[in-house]
Amino acid sequence: MTRLKKVLTDKKITQKELAKMSEVAEYKISQLCAGKSKDLFLSTATRICTALNVTLDDAFGDVLK
Repeated sequence: MTRLKKVLTDKKITQKELAKMSEVAEYKISQLCAGKSKDLFLSTATRICTALNVTLDDAFGDVLK
């Protein structure tokens, strides 16, 4: 499970809701949650973290087992 997926689960926020909150495409959120996308602009990561009120490490640190 990725950290981003865990944050969403903990906060009870769907990928679709995060996409709207952060103005990041839903498919990109889906790829990030699935661990299928490693390429990420800092500006995109910042928008996601701001929407979730978490740090970059909270959302995009090492993959959880």
